[in-house]
Amino acid sequence: MRAMRTYVTVVGRVVRVRTRWGGGWRLRLADTGGALAAAEIRPSHPLPLPPIGSRIIIRGSLRYDEEHGWYVVDPVEQWLDSRGA
Repeated sequence: MRAMRTYVTVVGRVVRVRTRWGGGWRLRLADTGGALAAAEIRPSHPLPLPPIGSRIIIRGSLRYDEEHGWYVVDPVEQWLDSRGA
């Protein structure tokens, strides 16, 4: 049986980009208009990193990160600069 995933599209401003232990990147977001605060770019789905300060549109799966107490887009399947979209 397959687990159901919730796919989301979120707009936010990138305030921090950090390397993840074990590979990949965590993007910290602001100005999302809700509880979402982070997104994960995984090594299995490599993407270029967005510049800090840029306002982006992120698409991917939504999950709750119990360790940090926030929602995260994990993995990010696509991101776009919101000015060009």
